[in-house]
Amino acid sequence: MFEGKRNIFFLLLLAFSGAVAISLLRPIIPIFTRRMGASALEIGSLASGFMLARAVASIIIGRFSDRLGKRKVFLPIGFLAYIISCAMLFFSNTYLEVLMVSIFQGLFSGFIWPIAQVITIENSAYSFRTRALSFYFASGNAGMSVGSALLGLALILIMFIFKTDENSSFRIVFLISGVIYFIAFLLTFFIRERDKKIKVADGVKVKTYQKSDINIFGILVLGFLIGTIPGLFRSIIVLYLNEKFLMPTQNIAFVLMAMNICALFSMLIFAYFSDKKGKKKNLVIICLITGLSAIVVPFINNSIIVIVFLVILGTGARSFTPVSRSTISEFGGKGLGKNIGLINTVGNLGAVIGPLAGGFFYDTFSGTLLFINLNISIFLIVGILILIAVFVLTRK
Repeated sequence: MFEGKRNIFFLLLLAFSGAVAISLLRPIIPIFTRRMGASALEIGSLASGFMLARAVASIIIGRFSDRLGKRKVFLPIGFLAYIISCAMLFFSNTYLEVLMVSIFQGLFSGFIWPIAQVITIENSAYSFRTRALSFYFASGNAGMSVGSALLGLALILIMFIFKTDENSSFRIVFLISGVIYFIAFLLTFFIRERDKKIKVADGVKVKTYQKSDINIFGILVLGFLIGTIPGLFRSIIVLYLNEKFLMPTQNIAFVLMAMNICALFSMLIFAYFSDKKGKKKNLVIICLITGLSAIVVPFINNSIIVIVFLVILGTGARSFTPVSRSTISEFGGKGLGKNIGLINTVGNLGAVIGPLAGGFFYDTFSGTLLFINLNISIFLIVGILILIAVFVLTRK
């Protein structure tokens, strides 16, 4: 048990440091490529290319890790590739180069995060599984909050010290991100392989879901739909806040920080009640919050109110992740890596389609119709589909 707690501790550090590094990159890459002349659709393709590569890698690596019987070997490989990718971003001068880096990062992201989720489950007692995953994801959200704050401060300091413009300061941020990825790379060597049997506390009855208990198809559909939201946040929403509300990059970073802080607490609360009261009810509540807030966002023209609903939307989408992973891990018996790879893959495919569709809407439509900001009306569509999927999930 001590070794399991030790592994979870280093997994939390890994999630935190990796999230700090990626949150330095996500808000600036859309603006960085926009200034290279990229369209909104091309910017959406960056997130889509990343997630498509991750989706393919997630399912393959998940299955392979089940057969291999080893998990942690994939972690240092993934982080080493990330370090290389940051150097590649520093030297990139065209949109195509940034797109290739995004695909490269997505591929090796599939080596890291689904496997880290599996290791977290394998090192957790059954009755604490959802909370362990929530601590893991909350650690990532804390890292994103720190990274977003660090990005805002770094851009201000870099431009002040080096007397450079914002676009040139982005390249220095790429290198800072690479240094943080190197720290995460070192942390992977403190994680140990252990028995893959999930530990069950005395007196706790393990429940394996049957089709009559919960609709697995509904969870996968929701995973796909809610998976569109992070991709839209890191592409179209960054562009939307920057161009419609004239919000500077550092302020966007602080908005993302607020969302990550709220998501941190939200995940822990929902995880506690999921372990104590059941996962299905909490999944429904999370999805209702997410779907309704997505519907509202395109109707808002006030910067403060739109930030509030974006925070609610992002918080709901983040809270879905640990509860859905914990639920899906209870299907299929021994194929834990395959199951976690599957839910990651459908979420990643959502993050492929979302930015592409969002970029198309953003480029094609302008103005308003019946108070709807048509360029981000993709959120209205996603919100309605989430509510329909909730009905499928709860249907007997």
